[in-house]
Amino acid sequence: MLLIVQVNGTPMLEYDREKTLSSAQQQSLILMDEKLNQGLSLGNKQVSNPSLEQRVEFVAANLISAVLNDEEVLAAASCAYIAHALPDLKQIKALEKDGDVSIELIFDREYQPEEKLNFIPRENLDNLKIN
Repeated sequence: MLLIVQVNGTPMLEYDREKTLSSAQQQSLILMDEKLNQGLSLGNKQVSNPSLEQRVEFVAANLISAVLNDEEVLAAASCAYIAHALPDLKQIKALEKDGDVSIELIFDREYQPEEKLNFIPRENLDNLKIN
């Protein structure tokens, strides 16, 4: 099952859970978990014993930051961590505007490219002819 990371509607990363991680990659995830066990900082709050939800929130923020800053190795490791921590997660959807980022975790639907619809202004509807 795929995990898609998108920023502002554009897919940026795709993680395939079917692919087996190398032993070095698996070790990297273990080291990330051990480091998170030592505590983390969420906003202005220091969390000494973070829950799974807090870990994912922290790693997701780092993931989106890494994607926005073209830090491919950190982005890949963060994505792998989240994919393994939340096996049912289908999408990580981030919106970035003026430096503010909001992140949504989507469990109930696969990624679908968005389609833009062109609307006709009401005043032009009278001029529209349907064959």
